[in-house]
Amino acid sequence: MEDEELMESPPPSPDEVARRAIILSVVSCRGIVDGDRANSTPARQLAKSSYDWLVSLGLEEELSGWERQVLTSPFGSLAKQDRINASWLSEAVIVLAWSLEKTELPGFEKQCDPADAANSLGFLRSADSTVLSTPHLRPLEDLREYNGFIYNLHWRVRDFSLNGRSYDFESLARKAWGDPILRHGLVLQDGDLSVGGVPISRAEEGTWRKLVSITRERHRASNWLIGYASKDFYEITTDT
Repeated sequence: MEDEELMESPPPSPDEVARRAIILSVVSCRGIVDGDRANSTPARQLAKSSYDWLVSLGLEEELSGWERQVLTSPFGSLAKQDRINASWLSEAVIVLAWSLEKTELPGFEKQCDPADAANSLGFLRSADSTVLSTPHLRPLEDLREYNGFIYNLHWRVRDFSLNGRSYDFESLARKAWGDPILRHGLVLQDGDLSVGGVPISRAEEGTWRKLVSITRERHRASNWLIGYASKDFYEITTDT
């Protein structure tokens, strides 16, 4: 594995992180409810009320072009890939919520609960009852520590998805971040990642593929938090 060349700008402020977390929670919500429940009245109402809430908080101007397209498209009309991409943003939301000390991170292979992640930020509440009110970030050293963890974890998951090989991840982790190795819910078996109770090389395809998506979105959010490359969230790369 080659060392990642970081191009860092000043990390986002607590206010910037809080606003981005709110935006991502609304985009993720739209992706989730726009899918299988496209004809559901409650889902339609949630899509509308969450977007109206975002506008009421004064965050509409901070939307990217893609986010605006997702949130203003007629309900039930999103392309499949847009729905998928939007719904997986919940994994970025949980990292930002954790950075704001509003929740704890789930285990590395456990998909977050999107509703819990959003609710920790004050989803659909008045501005003074949301994370926008006096936001506070964890110390930068904690954010950097997690970034080193998720970077190496993502490398392992991506390497397996490409090569399907076993690997001594325990030795890599010890070299990369030292003891304790088992942090952020990490579980090892036979020296490699334990995924679904077995080394990743023996995990079911659906299980490790889900981990690919989880890790990619958490890595993107973590890179953004430490000021990697660009303040534009969707320009953040997750190279490993």
